[in-house]
Amino acid sequence: MARASLRQEIHRLLDALSPLGVDVIDVQRHSLALKPALTSVDAERLLTVSVRTIDSVTLPDEPLLGELAGVDPALDEWLGQQRERLSTHLQQVYESAVRELTDPDQVEDVAERLLKFDSLNEVAWRARVQMALHRGDKGRAAALADQMTHLFGDAEGHILTPATQALIRSIPTESSGKDLVQDWSQTALAAGTPEASFTAPVPRPDPMLALPLHYASQHPAAAEPRKISLVFLIPSSTDKTLAEQGQRLRDQLELMFVNMGTFDILALPEASLPDPVGAAAAYRAWGMDYIISGNLRAGPEGAENRLILRVLDARRGGVIIWGTHYDFPRSGPDTAKNSLLAPAQAMKWSIFVTEARRIAARPDSELSALGMALRAFMLLLRHDSSLFGRIGSLLERASEQDGDDGAIALIDALHCYIRFLNEWSPETEAVFARGLRSVRTAISLMPDLHAVEVLLAAYLMPEPAMHRTALSVVQSAAEGILRIEGHHKDSPDLLMAEIVLALLGGKMKVAAGKVKLLLKNGYRSQLLELLRPVFMMVLLLGEDYQEVISMGRLMSGLYPSCPSSLVYYLIALVEVGDCAEEMNQVCRHLLRLVPDLTISRAVSRFPCTGKTRLTRLAEALGKAGVPEG
Repeated sequence: MARASLRQEIHRLLDALSPLGVDVIDVQRHSLALKPALTSVDAERLLTVSVRTIDSVTLPDEPLLGELAGVDPALDEWLGQQRERLSTHLQQVYESAVRELTDPDQVEDVAERLLKFDSLNEVAWRARVQMALHRGDKGRAAALADQMTHLFGDAEGHILTPATQALIRSIPTESSGKDLVQDWSQTALAAGTPEASFTAPVPRPDPMLALPLHYASQHPAAAEPRKISLVFLIPSSTDKTLAEQGQRLRDQLELMFVNMGTFDILALPEASLPDPVGAAAAYRAWGMDYIISGNLRAGPEGAENRLILRVLDARRGGVIIWGTHYDFPRSGPDTAKNSLLAPAQAMKWSIFVTEARRIAARPDSELSALGMALRAFMLLLRHDSSLFGRIGSLLERASEQDGDDGAIALIDALHCYIRFLNEWSPETEAVFARGLRSVRTAISLMPDLHAVEVLLAAYLMPEPAMHRTALSVVQSAAEGILRIEGHHKDSPDLLMAEIVLALLGGKMKVAAGKVKLLLKNGYRSQLLELLRPVFMMVLLLGEDYQEVISMGRLMSGLYPSCPSSLVYYLIALVEVGDCAEEMNQVCRHLLRLVPDLTISRAVSRFPCTGKTRLTRLAEALGKAGVPEG
């Protein structure tokens, strides 16, 4: 009976819609749906709106499905919930648009739309004041501030946030706005709210995006390049001794990230909220992008203590984006065998990758210098030689916009070095020279980051006349790393310095052994992933052919457009023998990628190789089928 009744109702519905001339409903045995190509659903259109499409949306003049009001109390309740859901979504999109749009007219238009949803929305009010200041209309800015303070003053229980108070204070006028803000501050103190314990600045602009025009005029200091902001919390522990050790570990991590040069390390106010996840909004109000928190666990008798590290994204409500653990003896971290730099570096590059992914949908034109550099780094991680042109263009623009950011110079140096190993045209020499300039710039901008000196030594290795200079540079780098870190066998910086030292000394097998130690690093750093083809080359020179073949199979499967890894893979197959079919496949694929590759060009990229070894490499490529030249 129920099925028959349902079929009858469907037929009645189809008859009612027949004047449209087409079937707009798709009727299946177990489903009933509107045909998307023929229909437009207001609710769906509003729910899929984004910052980029907000201008194309026209809000309905009447409540959606208002003609169904009063049909059924349960339906009325459901409709009310759905309308509230739509309103909340649109309000969030408008708030995001106000923060992210760069055109002043668009910002003001969206702010006015936002106030139709919520007349007490501080994001919209701040944007209107900032627009007036951007246009130089200080009188309008003061009038808006006065209107805002009176409006909020009439709203019971609503206290202006510190960001709004700071904006009103900054308006260059002698109007009563400052007195009103002072009244608000006194009210907050009397109420004992969390905002009473600090005075927050106006929210920091996104370091990955080009600076909004309305922000620059309001804040002269905003002309300075923005950095990713971090706060390091003291690892929690109920044990007093462990808590003291956690304080030392936090201090060490802070210093490491200060030396990296790309981050603003912020200090917490004394009266801060204890739970980093629950307090993410408060940390964000203080201007923090990421929160580094930790827990300390005492090991059982005879076992090591463990520090559990987490990186939380303050902008996403405390979502954990990265985590690991670091073990150290019960006597304290000062006697640890493992390097704290290893997890710190993995943390740094993971934050970079997270930032690059966050802005993946943005066009290049909307990115800041650092945003373009991190996008370039993400493209480098694809190991695709066809992307080198775009990567180079991004980094060139980033360097022009901000020539004083060491991270941009370092990423450009890495790009040029990787490109030099994967391209064999005459133009690559100019790329190599650009990379050499970039690595020297990075050293001058980040003098405490000795790993960059190791990269400089690697740049000097291809030229035999510069080997003595390269040796002095890498020895100095190794000494600096030892002074800062101590002798930790798993220190990635020290291991890379030792690899270069071994190559310069002709100790290829020693260099290969150091590479294998480095690859055992338990902290997955994207930098080490980027350098995998370089490690393959060192293993090949150390005659660890099976390891090269294993890595080559993996690389050719994951990154089939990386010519250098195919060269090393091919030579290793020839040296091992008994892999004729696999060797032919690799050679054909390599020559499809680089049709003009010759033996002489391929072997020219191997550093610190004497004539005997170069001859052997050339013979292997000849046996594989690479043409001479």
